[in-house]
Amino acid sequence: MNKLLIVFSSIVLLLTGCEASDTSSESHYDRVSREIEQLKAESEAAASTGENIRIVVNMLTTDIDERSAIDSLWRYADRNVVITKRPQVYARSGLRIGLGNENFRARLDITKRRLKSSEESELFIVLADGSTGYINIGREISVPRFYYLGRWYTSVGYEFRQAGRSLKVTARKLPSGLIDMELTPVFSNFLSDRGDMELTELSTRVTTAPGRTILLGGTDSAGENVATALFGTSRLGQKKQTLITVTPYIQ
Repeated sequence: MNKLLIVFSSIVLLLTGCEASDTSSESHYDRVSREIEQLKAESEAAASTGENIRIVVNMLTTDIDERSAIDSLWRYADRNVVITKRPQVYARSGLRIGLGNENFRARLDITKRRLKSSEESELFIVLADGSTGYINIGREISVPRFYYLGRWYTSVGYEFRQAGRSLKVTARKLPSGLIDMELTPVFSNFLSDRGDMELTELSTRVTTAPGRTILLGGTDSAGENVATALFGTSRLGQKKQTLITVTPYIQ
């Protein structure tokens, strides 16, 4: 008699792409990071301005059925300005990060008015130059659960585990007046010892002028990847996705 087996997969299945190794002596990301640290050291050697960086975060959550409307906003974002730590790993993660152009804010407002169902929240964090904070996205994560009848796969479901989803952000004001932001996905209280899982392989840098908006979200793929775990939720048959905009200011 075949026995029903339930196999729980861990978030590692979602993050399979995060195990690539770096074969180059110094990647483009590492070189840029080193140059930014040098600029920061030179800036600190000069007279300090005492300025902080205020980061305004907007989270727009919609039904997955309205994915096409949200995806259309990426036409107004430049993704070539993103510097990824491990390009091949980042490409498999499903993450999308871009810098909105001059038409983005207007298109975002138009899109929000056309959405049938959405939830929107706004928060801000204030960071000292060079310091780190967290953008909290949610407190639950969907983990796949696979069912087998004997040795034959039958279906897949999802369970919700209490774990924080967030983006670690480090902001620096460059001597040029631009703001450098480093973003890293983090799943908190997830490991067996209740520790945090910081996906440093997916650290990404964006340099922008104050007041410019950065977009963060996932691809239109329904695959099980980091973007799905970070920006997607699914409960009682209702699938939702979250688009995050981040706008830094000098204050």
